Amino acid sequence: MNTLLRTASTARSLLGLIFLAGGLIACTTQEDTSTITATGGTTTPTATGGTTTPTGGATGGLGTLCPAPKELLSDFTYTPSDAGPVDPRIGTSGSLEGGGSYYPNSGAHALTSDLSQDNWHLTGTVGDYSGFGLYFYLCDRIDASAFSGISFTVSGNVPSITFGIGTVDNTPTGEWMLTTGGKTTAKATDSGRCTPSSGTQYYHPGCTDNTTQIPVTATPTTQTVAWGALSGGAPSTSVNPAEITTIYWFFPWSDQMAPYELDFTIDDLKFIP
Repeated sequence: MNTLLRTASTARSLLGLIFLAGGLIACTTQEDTSTITATGGTTTPTATGGTTTPTGGATGGLGTLCPAPKELLSDFTYTPSDAGPVDPRIGTSGSLEGGGSYYPNSGAHALTSDLSQDNWHLTGTVGDYSGFGLYFYLCDRIDASAFSGISFTVSGNVPSITFGIGTVDNTPTGEWMLTTGGKTTAKATDSGRCTPSSGTQYYHPGCTDNTTQIPVTATPTTQTVAWGALSGGAPSTSVNPAEITTIYWFFPWSDQMAPYELDFTIDDLKFIP
């Protein structure tokens, strides 16, 4: 059974209370490579909830450690033999393995996923909380401490995206998810060390992922994100790469926005030494 890491199984499962803002970023006409060294934008993303100090003293669990990841997560190579809607695969046999998931994938504002150009191309009309992320086979915790960060190449017609990484410190305990959050499939041993002050499995104040804003232009641009570039998490304000539980991205949206057309591409996703 695959474990989906709090990323995208439903449109509001992770991001239901996030509101984005910020100005347009000018498009460039040349390919360039940028390094993100600090959080950008003017928003304060709340990822899995607010910033209330968590309560309780549960030690939580470390979950199941994934096989050691290799540097390349995916170059999104298209495999014509794959049947049906094609979703990306990540990792390689004998190391970390998994795939990509996006949301919403049904309904009036469903996104469309395409790999036929050897990249991950997402299109559709954004009219609700929308994004994509990674899931991993038979495990829920990655030790990426051998790497200094992560990089990916992005292009599209949105001014920016939010990139987030969840860690054990900022993930609700399996016990809380089961007894308070309402997640009937949770186990006490699941990855998670944070006890929210209140909430549900979809909204848990006090347990917040670290995020950063990533600029997007029409020209494919490689963004390199050091672990220290992500911030805003709670209770831990920094990323512990030895205990990663979630890797995800989401597009600009708030309930006050009008629906807009999306054309977005990501490629060459990899950890950096």
